[in-house]
Amino acid sequence: MSLSDQKEGFIPIDVHSLEVFNKEIINKTNASEPDFNRFKLLFEKPEFEEEEAYEFKAVYHETRKREEIVFKPLIGPLKKKGKHQGKEENQAELDNESALMEQTIQEPEETPEEKGYRDGFEKGLEQGMVKGAEQGYEEGFRKGEAKGFEKGEQTGTIKGHEKGYEDGYKEGEKKGAEEARQKSIGILNTLEDSLSMADRTLDLLVDKYEARIISLIRQIAEKAVMVQIEINDGIVKQMILDALKALVNPENIVLSISEEDYEYIEMIKEEFFDEIESLKSISVKSDPSVKRGGCRIETNTASISSDPELRLDAIFEAIKKAGV
Repeated sequence: MSLSDQKEGFIPIDVHSLEVFNKEIINKTNASEPDFNRFKLLFEKPEFEEEEAYEFKAVYHETRKREEIVFKPLIGPLKKKGKHQGKEENQAELDNESALMEQTIQEPEETPEEKGYRDGFEKGLEQGMVKGAEQGYEEGFRKGEAKGFEKGEQTGTIKGHEKGYEDGYKEGEKKGAEEARQKSIGILNTLEDSLSMADRTLDLLVDKYEARIISLIRQIAEKAVMVQIEINDGIVKQMILDALKALVNPENIVLSISEEDYEYIEMIKEEFFDEIESLKSISVKSDPSVKRGGCRIETNTASISSDPELRLDAIFEAIKKAGV
């Protein structure tokens, strides 16, 4: 059984039946298009404007509570005024009412308990602030002093180390330079003394061993010369030329030399003519009495000998005379 069977006059709702709702006729140009805005009212959630948050205020108010405890009527009983009363009487009444309102608004007198509580609170607050300030000052002072001491000690240590290092370095450098100078002076003085002593010692040795020293030097020189004569034949040739140049215009000469030098001189005797222009003839012969490197030259008018040992003797004799 449907709803249309229970009630008479029931008409099923369709899209087009919404054109007439509660005897309201909608004017539409096109009957085939239904009005869907009506469905939105049924199915969409309504949108509400945001309201400002409601601020709840405290119900209890201390000042208001005090006023309620001591309540006095602000307006007295009305009095009938006569027509003859003027503006001055009305002004006096207003002044009385204002004075009464001021008396009513004044706070009630404190009880002894409240007064003691307030005095104790104020004194305790004051003492607490003083004590707290003192404790805070002492604590802050201790912490600041400890931190400042630590920081100052650290900074002082660093600066002191740097200052000490710099001063010590300069002082050490200065002291080291002075010590080095003094040490150098001492070394130079010692060296000077040693050299002076060596000079004096040498003078003493020369004075004492002069003859022996000269003899030793002569022996060394003779050996050196003889070695040179043995390995260098040119020395003999030079000795003969020096002897010929010592003669005055030699022409015919007899040249006596050692057996060791004979072959060499015989081979080069023609070279003497190139050196001595006045020379006409040379006769070379060996003589055992003539030492190697020496020679003896004879002419019609003169004779001369040249011996390396004799030359050394002459040189050392000159040295002895120069030393005396």
